[in-house]
Amino acid sequence: MASVTVRRGDLYRVLGVTPAATGDEIVAAFRARAKALHPDRNPGDPEAAERFKDLTLAYQTLIRPRARAAYDQRHRPAPVPTPAPGREPLFRTTGRARAAFWSGVVLFLLGVAAAALLAVLDTGDTGETVTLWIAAGKLLLGGPVLAGLGLLRLRRLATGK
Repeated sequence: MASVTVRRGDLYRVLGVTPAATGDEIVAAFRARAKALHPDRNPGDPEAAERFKDLTLAYQTLIRPRARAAYDQRHRPAPVPTPAPGREPLFRTTGRARAAFWSGVVLFLLGVAAAALLAVLDTGDTGETVTLWIAAGKLLLGGPVLAGLGLLRLRRLATGK
């Protein structure tokens, strides 16, 4: 059974090295600690035997480059992204703003077509009909919102704001 230290993922502490340690430093640290913790030097001490197992696990993981990289990726905190100064615009480029405007127009037209189709056709199932009307309503509302945001951004890009 691995000790609490290893289960928490602190293999560098088990070996007594820093995360920036080279392969040679890891080998040297393992050999030095293994001499002190080896079960032959500590007969009848179950705690020393457990620490030796933890030491061996830490060494086997950190000495292999691929295993070490996988361990580091899992156990090191991810770098915190630095936020850009100011607020990022919704559509950064003219092309994206234009695409948003035309996408909104198309969505609105699809909503109109869906509503017209639902007004004419009878699905026979009340629950299904309600669901389709909700979808058509979302298209009818979301399309103009997207087109409006795209148009607003196009105007801001044109004025240089």
